[in-house]
Order: sequence, then C-alpha cells, then structure tokens
Amino acid sequence: MITNYLIPPHVTLSPFVVNYVLSTSENEIVTFDGGSWPASNETSMVFHLQDYPSSHSFRHSNSDFSYKPSCIVGVLTQSNGNIYFTGRYHTFIIYFKANGFHKIFGIPSHEITNKIFCSDDVFGNSVHSLHEQLLHAKSFQQMAFFADAFLIKFLNRQKAAYSYDGVTAVAKDLVSAYQVSSIEQYAYKANMSVRNFERRFIEQVGISPKLYSKLLRFNEAMLKKSMHPEKSWTSIAHECNYYDQMHLIKDFKQFSGYTPTEFFKENKVLNNQDTNSPVIDSPKSNNNLTQEKFVFVKRVSF
Repeated sequence: MITNYLIPPHVTLSPFVVNYVLSTSENEIVTFDGGSWPASNETSMVFHLQDYPSSHSFRHSNSDFSYKPSCIVGVLTQSNGNIYFTGRYHTFIIYFKANGFHKIFGIPSHEITNKIFCSDDVFGNSVHSLHEQLLHAKSFQQMAFFADAFLIKFLNRQKAAYSYDGVTAVAKDLVSAYQVSSIEQYAYKANMSVRNFERRFIEQVGISPKLYSKLLRFNEAMLKKSMHPEKSWTSIAHECNYYDQMHLIKDFKQFSGYTPTEFFKENKVLNNQDTNSPVIDSPKSNNNLTQEKFVFVKRVSF
C-alpha cells in the first residue's frame, strides 16, 4: 500500500508551493507494472529516497523518469507513457502552484513543459545537498523544513517574486473556476494586451490559459475520484464544471489515453483520506485499504 503524507510549506512559500508530499510504501516491496502517467497541470520536483523507477516508456523527448535520483517534472499536456517500478517506494515531492516554479527560480516554465530534467543538472550542488538532507531526515516535518530552506534561498534572489503580477491573479481565478470564460477578460484583469498576457502566461505557467484550465479540471476530477471512489462520474463531472459526463470522458481520453473507468482500472487506484494522523511516525492502519491513502500532516517548529 502507498501512503501519501501531505504538509504545507512555510508561510513565506505559500504563494508559490501547493504542498510537500512524502509518498511511501513504508518498508513494503511494491510493484507498479506499467501504470499510466496522465497529463498534469503541476510542475514538481521529485526526490527518490530509496529505489528508483526501473523503466519508463515515455512519449516525449527529454521526459524519461527512470533511474533519476531527483528530477524536475514540467507541466505535462498529455499522457507521459507508463511507469514500471519494483522495490521500496519512498519519494519526496514538491508541488508548485501555477507559476510558483518560475517565481522561485526565474526559469521560464515553457522551457520545461513536457520535459523531465535531472535536478543536479539544473541546480548543481545545492539540490544534491538537499537530497542528502532528505535521505537522513528523522521525520517528514524535518524534510519540509529542509525543503523550505532550499526554496527560500532561491526565492530571496528573485527581487520581483513578491510584486503584483496579473498572471498570478488570473491563475488563482482559473483554479477556482476550472474554465476560461474570456481571454480578453483575463487580459484586462492582468492589465495587459491579449497578446502580451498570453505570452507572459505561457512563460510563467508553461502553457496557454485555456489548456491550463482544461488540465486543472481534469486533474481535479481525477483527484476527487481517487479520494472519494464512492462518487459517481456524473456527480464529479457536475462538481468540476463539465457540461456533461461525455465531456469529462473526452478530456480523460485526451489527457490519459483512457476513459475514466479504464484509467482507474489500469492504475488500480483505491485511495482514502485520513485527516487525523498528525505525524508520519504513527500512521493509522486500515485493513480495508489495499492500494493508497492520503494523510494530512501538521507542521512543527525546529
């Protein structure tokens, strides 16, 4: 079984980072036999702390995930193939908000869209040191503390990171709405011409506003079903502002290569949310869970 522990970043990083996740099989040997990797609206940094994926049948150039101890994963606009893994799964992940990666590091997000880079190739010794700290951390909270320090160091070098930015404001609106009502309207809100707004959005987020909105909605639908498998697809389609269930199915085929039912059968997803467990050292067991669960973790001071 895989347990996903989630913890928020330091308040300084909250405009840029969604959360940190420790995805772990504890000491169990698990196998992912070709699970599909769907499209995603999120940029992330991934640190493997035990075994690595042994094979990745990727679909984009420069997007191989296998045998990388740590890597940067850009926004993915379509399925990125299949992952094969056997071993002890213990992986720390930093999930960034829409333009959070760009704001912290100053790297144009469109340069990493549909790509996976080895973190050491981009950040050198600093990210190698973070990886070593994560490997020897005594708790998930301490991992979060180390990640905070790493990100804040880079953030402090970006003088414009905290300045008002229309792209940031629009991205927040899109997260709430799951759809683009009018590019002209959003460009007006950002105080930019339509052409300049779309160019800046692609630079900071990695893709166009319309495609980002579609990916947001698709990923939200997938997450709702993962965390609440009892919900019907009709209900999820309504909650995520799809016109109808067929519209949802169309997006699933575009972004995962499968219908919703086929995708969850292929990936054998069965998740559960446990909001009561405060620390990683004493997770609550649940014999009814056979595949995956979520645990929200409270921050502590060091």
